Amino acid sequence: MEKAMLVWWTLVPPFGGKIDCQFNPSSITIKKENEWDSDQSTNFNAPFLRFKGGKNATYDLDLFFDSYADSSKPVDVREYTNQLLQLSLRGAGNAMFKLPYAAPPFVKFIWGKIVLFTAIVEKVEISYTMFAPEGVPIRAKAKVAFKQNDFIGLSDDLIPFQNPTSRTDARKTRFVHAGQRLDQIAYEEYGDARHWRTLAEANKMDDPFSLVDGQLLVIPQND
Repeated sequence: MEKAMLVWWTLVPPFGGKIDCQFNPSSITIKKENEWDSDQSTNFNAPFLRFKGGKNATYDLDLFFDSYADSSKPVDVREYTNQLLQLSLRGAGNAMFKLPYAAPPFVKFIWGKIVLFTAIVEKVEISYTMFAPEGVPIRAKAKVAFKQNDFIGLSDDLIPFQNPTSRTDARKTRFVHAGQRLDQIAYEEYGDARHWRTLAEANKMDDPFSLVDGQLLVIPQND
């Protein structure tokens, strides 16, 4: 069975990684709201509505962690849950990236063909439900709330069943895997490694050799 994961990355400086879900979620709830103004004109049974704009979409995940079932000698389940907490911290909790302008990372939930929109972690709640005799937590439930953060105009990635490597006429995106180079990706996308500059410019990369595992790239059309 394919496992769900949370892929995360920061922009300044570029840095990223992923968190594998120990157990796949049983449900995913996506919410999207819009704002409307009502025209208070008379002689109508109901006022005419004017569109003001959209609100950030959200989704919630309930995740379960159990270190007791994984080993004859249970380990502290916080080795798993602390990774979720770090998604709410500036620079993902890494001391090297606690710059004044740094922010918590961007996150994408991926499970097979399900690829949810780019988001940030708005809230994390963790309940420890089982403990070893010495008081070490070995089982936990986590509720994580995500809010859409459309940081580079990827408004079309709200649709949850979009494969990030599928070709579209709009903005295509893909994730970087460990060891990949920008010229290799350019060859795969355009058939010519020399187009790495196109990718570097589209992603505002000062250093084209600074790719990290899990980083999201925008793949522009090559006119």
